[in-house]
Amino acid sequence: MRIVIADPLAYSDSFERALRAALPSTDFVRWPDLADGAEYDLLVAWHLPKEMIAVPRSLRAIFCFGAGTDQLLNDPRIPADLPIARLQDQGQAEQLLDYAMHAVFARLHDDVATRADQHARLWRLPHRQNRTRGSLRTAVLGLGPLGLHVARGLSAAGFPVSAWSRNPRRIDGVACLHGDEGLGPCVDGADVVVNLLPSRHETKGILSDWLFSRLAPGAYVVNLGRGDHLDEEALRAALDRGWLGAAWLDVFSVEPLPPEHWFWRHERIRLTPHRAGLPTPQGVAASIAAVVAALEQGRRLPGLVRSGEAD
Repeated sequence: MRIVIADPLAYSDSFERALRAALPSTDFVRWPDLADGAEYDLLVAWHLPKEMIAVPRSLRAIFCFGAGTDQLLNDPRIPADLPIARLQDQGQAEQLLDYAMHAVFARLHDDVATRADQHARLWRLPHRQNRTRGSLRTAVLGLGPLGLHVARGLSAAGFPVSAWSRNPRRIDGVACLHGDEGLGPCVDGADVVVNLLPSRHETKGILSDWLFSRLAPGAYVVNLGRGDHLDEEALRAALDRGWLGAAWLDVFSVEPLPPEHWFWRHERIRLTPHRAGLPTPQGVAASIAAVVAALEQGRRLPGLVRSGEAD
């Protein structure tokens, strides 16, 4: 089997060693080194390179080098009957949980106000007892593999967690809601909302004034989903009037984020360059090996998001 790697993040010795250890008899080729007209069986990419005019007829599947697949599902160069599977990487899930946990603990300790006092050299005596984990409500939007891991991890750490998805789910220790009627009750009174939704037409702008107004005063918004989930002007208004305490943003409508964007300068925004959860060499290698085994044995691909078969 021949596999083409078309993601710069995987162009490293650590990824190559992990891939060759997991699939020693497989021929791996990096996209820039591929000869014109070459055939291969599996393409590994977050998105297709701009220079790739079309995929070869020999291609049996595409492996998404990440959890979100909308950029591949919407690419007209990919035939509708070509299966697409996504990365299943426990190491990446752990990183996203760490990021979410960091933001939740920051809210627990009123990080924004504390940092402002430090900047002003203001020694402010506490007017109440410190909050406990059990008093801080968190809401997780999206219960795919990554959202599921984050919801479970926050609950295991002692935070009350509600979670919302399009379809019904059950998770021990988590209050699960679903559908249009479940979104409001999920976020009502939440101190932190963590978004891990996929990009869909119905989820665009879901982080809106309507949603912000239902959160607890001073709530933190954490966007780990997609940039188009966020209504940026609604966020600015909610931050500036003090209703939201902070926003932790890792994904953006335009990436890289333009240097003139107001996000960079806002004192209540914590910004990271789409790196909250990066694929790990071992996780990628194991996930690709599982897809290769399924292809060779004629089984359903693990992490399948589009089968390529007619309904």
